[in-house]
Amino acid sequence: MRSSEKISERILLVEDDLVFGKDLVKALESEIKDPVTWTKSLAETLPCLDSSQRYFAAVLDFVLPDATNGEIIDVVTQKGIPSIVFTSVINSELRKIVWSKKIVDYILKDDQSSLGYLLSSLKKLKANKNHIILIVDDSLFFRRAISDLLYMHQYKLITATNGKEALEALKRYPEIKLVITDFNMPGMDGCLLCKTIREAYSKEELAIIGMSSERDETMAARFIKSGANDFIIKQSFIREEFYCRVAQCIENICLLKQTKLDAIMDYLTGLYNRRFFFEKGEKLFLSSRQFNRPLCCAMIDVDHFKKVNDTYGHDVGDLVLQKLAEIFKNFVKQNELIARLGGEEFCFVISGRDGEDKNDFRNQIEKRFNALKALTQATKIAYGDANQKLAVTISIGISFNTDNDFSDMLKSADNRLYYSKKGGRNLVTVTG
Repeated sequence: MRSSEKISERILLVEDDLVFGKDLVKALESEIKDPVTWTKSLAETLPCLDSSQRYFAAVLDFVLPDATNGEIIDVVTQKGIPSIVFTSVINSELRKIVWSKKIVDYILKDDQSSLGYLLSSLKKLKANKNHIILIVDDSLFFRRAISDLLYMHQYKLITATNGKEALEALKRYPEIKLVITDFNMPGMDGCLLCKTIREAYSKEELAIIGMSSERDETMAARFIKSGANDFIIKQSFIREEFYCRVAQCIENICLLKQTKLDAIMDYLTGLYNRRFFFEKGEKLFLSSRQFNRPLCCAMIDVDHFKKVNDTYGHDVGDLVLQKLAEIFKNFVKQNELIARLGGEEFCFVISGRDGEDKNDFRNQIEKRFNALKALTQATKIAYGDANQKLAVTISIGISFNTDNDFSDMLKSADNRLYYSKKGGRNLVTVTG
């Protein structure tokens, strides 16, 4: 990196209508959360492009006082800035001109939903930087052509020249969300690649778009039956349609992933919920028995939480739970489980290493949870106008008893939690 200081990115807006431009700046900064540089002509824009300022996207009016034929598009896109054309006039001829340039999209101003569509497009453009697409084609020409199209939309790209390379890339980059594959390739055709991919990845985990230059009427059906989500004929696809199909595949994968997360996450704290806790906790318990790993279960309850709600209101109570969840997330290490069981009750399950000495593990756990108790007590939680702050304490019960089953271990931890409460709260009590 050239500097440890992060360079903030902005949105470039080129719009000569003063009233519309002012409203657009307000909407962009409010919804996209990035500052806007607003210019009203080509001449005013040029100095902005020559500066060191970085723009993650540009919104361009097609007709400007000193550039009436869309000259602003070429000037901005040549700087590598992803650009959306926002115009009040469009026809088939103008549409061809616009799409012949390296733009992300064009949007009609006079459509009632145009502003919402623009904001949605910019949000997607920002999110695309987190999405990886794998392009598989033995033709260098088509790999570059498809890559150029997707680069405009800010996707991260990986390329492969055949099926074998594609499968290796999927192993190396499991976060890939979409595979775009040609049919005719040496060693393994696109349909066989789809079938092989589907043996490891479901349609809920990974999308596939098949492509072919062949005019075989059955090709689309062959790809779909092999596990592809969609199919495109190489020579005849429209760029706008291509972007829509790619975006739809990515959106479906993200939606399915979010739906799965929603089913296992607690909506308020962002921690795992009770349902997932019992499923995962049971697996950790059985694994600890199988591989001789020490295990602990820690039950946590927020002290006098009803008093917090009664005194400060439930909104402040929710802030307390959210802050504690943040502390707990930072406390756990990889492969350690934390969940909100309900109300103000949380539970941890922590596994040691294979064959680790149980006494050493126990000592480490006791130290960690005593430190967590102290950190919680020392944390001031801001509420109201942020000048008001309160602190809470937690009681903790810990069990190391794996003699019976996971349910018995939970009961043991809950029993220790009861003694922490009975002993005066803000305590850690251990058994087993």
